[in-house]
Amino acid sequence: MNLEKIKSSVGLPLLISFSGGRTSAFMAKFLLEHPAFKGHKKVVCFANTGKEFPATLDFVNECDRRWGLNVVWLEADVTPDKGIGTTYRIVTYETASRKGEPFKAVIAKYGIPNKQFPHCTRELKQMPIKKYMQDLGFREWITAVGIRADEPHRLNRGSDSNFINPFFPLNDLLKVDERFIRRWWEGQDFDLKLKDYQSNCDLCWKKSKRKRLTLINEDRSIADWWEEMEGRYGGEYQFDQREGLTIPDLVKMAESPFLKAKDKYEMSKAQSRLFEPDMDLEWDCLCKVS
Repeated sequence: MNLEKIKSSVGLPLLISFSGGRTSAFMAKFLLEHPAFKGHKKVVCFANTGKEFPATLDFVNECDRRWGLNVVWLEADVTPDKGIGTTYRIVTYETASRKGEPFKAVIAKYGIPNKQFPHCTRELKQMPIKKYMQDLGFREWITAVGIRADEPHRLNRGSDSNFINPFFPLNDLLKVDERFIRRWWEGQDFDLKLKDYQSNCDLCWKKSKRKRLTLINEDRSIADWWEEMEGRYGGEYQFDQREGLTIPDLVKMAESPFLKAKDKYEMSKAQSRLFEPDMDLEWDCLCKVS
């Protein structure tokens, strides 16, 4: 949806999907302050899977406290019986799961999520938020999603039953990229205390192998929950269906030397400092050895 269509849809509520990261936090603040959206009822939702880093929950709470976002904290409420879809429960920063309970319930019913069966986002994020909005009495709404202009591969402009009227303000209005977001946060007096490769569910199967190996190398215990889920519910399936690697395979690989993941923005700043003009300026001399 473009800005003109947003303006013409002033009667529709604006659902702001707060993933818990820097980009969606910036988006939430931007939309709450932008005059074009004053006529829309705004609902800010954070769907907790139980496998986010604690720093993510701290960050969501801090953004809410400082900016008055009125974040609604949701978690998937899964009924084991077939034919009964996922709903939601409302939690708080204090009561939100930190041991993976919502994610475990989804796995117990639907199996291990992976590239072949990518149901975790649907059941842990989209369905709880959709059911919550419906219980508020809304049949239709605009869903603001924090996808930046440098992430065109993630854009999905088609509506489906779980993703109502998607709207990408950081691509369609601001043309924001990752560097802009990180530089903006450097100007604030608080920030998400995570490297970029640590974001989302701690050992998410969508992360690259390098990121997952780095996370396991930094903290071996991070693999325990995922190994338990794979052993209990996986059968012939693993989280990593791309290469057929089990969690124990990744743990073993993480014990061997490999090139670790780095925070891309911090790396770019370090590289730019290596080539600062005033640090590298020199004049040629006949006696120069080269």
